[in-house]
Amino acid sequence: MNKKEVIVLQNFLKSGYSTRQLDKLLGHKTTKGWISWEILKIYKLKNSDKGKLFLYSNRQSKEIISVIMKEKKESLIEDLIKMNLPRNLEKYKNTFVIAESEKNFYNIMSGETRNIIRDFFNPEKKLIGKCQFKECNEKKGQIDTVHLRKDRPEIFMECAEKYKEANTNKLFKYDVYKTMKCFLISHAKPKSICFLCKKHHCELHKIEKLSKQKLKEFKNKIIF
Repeated sequence: MNKKEVIVLQNFLKSGYSTRQLDKLLGHKTTKGWISWEILKIYKLKNSDKGKLFLYSNRQSKEIISVIMKEKKESLIEDLIKMNLPRNLEKYKNTFVIAESEKNFYNIMSGETRNIIRDFFNPEKKLIGKCQFKECNEKKGQIDTVHLRKDRPEIFMECAEKYKEANTNKLFKYDVYKTMKCFLISHAKPKSICFLCKKHHCELHKIEKLSKQKLKEFKNKIIF
């Protein structure tokens, strides 16, 4: 299996990279995306297929990609998605939580949301391999997965509110599967996540408390 082609398919189908981003990932500095586009055409993939494996774990997406690379059929990815639901969400099926509020529900699920985001983005973090803050080349220290648009509790509670039902005694019934699926999908928006070293992660949190303008200036220095 061609390693370069696996990188292209994995980051196109799971991470949702554009062909320009893929070419840069392959080490081509001046490109319009044609190099990776030629690879995608070999496997009958279209631009509309970008990000279709976003919900899948790294391992499961690689399994699906291996079939695509072997069979090279038109629209094969649609059939594979129907036959292979995301395994990392299966454990939440038919599971419900009775809680007083979205915040109480989040308190129960806080560790779970942290772990699933860490595991979910770990392959991309390893691929990028360093802090994304401009001119920072930190690789040796710990690189954190950082929320940029909205923080983890806010994203979770917004999703929880969508899938709650009134219960008794001022309590609500929350669908864990639908909430967690919504929670992951919410991270598909561009620039939802970045990877920062401890120094710039802490700096971001400090700036968040200062002013919107300083926060905007800081975010503009993050290289995606």
